Amino acid sequence: MKRILGVLAALAVFAGTAAAQQAPLYYWVQAGAGGQWLLRTVYDGATACPAPATVRWRPGGDFPVLVCQQTLGSAPVQLPGMARPVSAPSRVQRVVVIGDTGCRAQEQNCADITSWPFARVAAGAFGADGDLSVHVGDYIYRERCSAQVPQPCGDNWPTWVADWFRPVGELLSASPWVFARGNHEDCTRGGRGWFIFFDPRDLPATGCSPTTAPYAVPVQGVGTLLILDSSCAPWYSTGCWSTGGSNPVNDSTQAIPAYATELAALTQLAQGADPAWQVTHTPVWARDQGNEADSAGSYILQGALRRVSPGGGLPPQVKLSLFGHIHLWEGLDFAAPRTPLLVLGNGGTSEVSGITPAAPGTRIDGVPVEGFWMTAAFGYTVLQASGAGWTATLVPVPGTGSGMTCTVGDAQMACR
Repeated sequence: MKRILGVLAALAVFAGTAAAQQAPLYYWVQAGAGGQWLLRTVYDGATACPAPATVRWRPGGDFPVLVCQQTLGSAPVQLPGMARPVSAPSRVQRVVVIGDTGCRAQEQNCADITSWPFARVAAGAFGADGDLSVHVGDYIYRERCSAQVPQPCGDNWPTWVADWFRPVGELLSASPWVFARGNHEDCTRGGRGWFIFFDPRDLPATGCSPTTAPYAVPVQGVGTLLILDSSCAPWYSTGCWSTGGSNPVNDSTQAIPAYATELAALTQLAQGADPAWQVTHTPVWARDQGNEADSAGSYILQGALRRVSPGGGLPPQVKLSLFGHIHLWEGLDFAAPRTPLLVLGNGGTSEVSGITPAAPGTRIDGVPVEGFWMTAAFGYTVLQASGAGWTATLVPVPGTGSGMTCTVGDAQMACR
């Protein structure tokens, strides 16, 4: 009997190992919250993670897949079934940035790459051969089901496949990633999927958390990326500090103090991190629909900054900000001491209209604009190291609009 039980146990171990060593459906490298780099893999039907990876998510409910994770060292890693080895970034000279990529089914035909061009954007970005990829948030837009949103919809595995994993294609595993959380990944939208796949920390016990602490990503060749979770910053965010009722709004009396705490922590992370780039979803400053001076939610982040910084600005170590949320491409250069920013929400989601450039001298949150550039082209942006600064180039999807090239120096920017 003992021999039979031993054979059965050996078969069970073999079966588990065989299942774990099947090819992953998807895999990628991403920044962790403690300066490390993580390899994550997604399996369909596997029962165990290949050593030395550990389980992040076991199949269940709306996400019937196994998600595994391991911390990378200096050597490349290639698990069974992976098409290519992956590694943490070394010296980064070329950064590819995309944002706001999901399909807004109420306005776009999600089966038509002309109407929803994210797959074309991702294919082009893959060909750009970046050393690092950055996503500034909003991965899925079909996270709520309605009569106007056909299946798949909801915060579940089929929707994440349709809106993100399938169209992103080879770009996902081509280079390491830094992921920012968008407002479409708040806890009433795509938050559970966000935490299962992309948040760098352990999964929260409840499956989702309204806010998460900022963290720093040291990147040789760039400096430090300061990642801020601004998913709950827009004024209309729900599931954060909503006032409730039939027309809920984000309660600024709670949101501003909460973000003041996060921005104070970000300021601490910036100490000694010169130069640094801020990466977040909701712009602190931008130009939005109806030519509003600021983007939706800016007053919350601006109010929080004024509690942290006497001048209401970012730490002086921050030389550039990368935002999303507004569905087009914007570049803004300000009078000192405010540093320039890029809004890169043109990755595929239906774009906004009715925005005109801000004339020089226009004040946004009290500081004059010295340069404003915008285009409605879908595309991706490449930041290429150039001398002591960077060249930012928007590469548009053909037929959707014009490109843009900017030189980014020490807290200054000029575009054409």
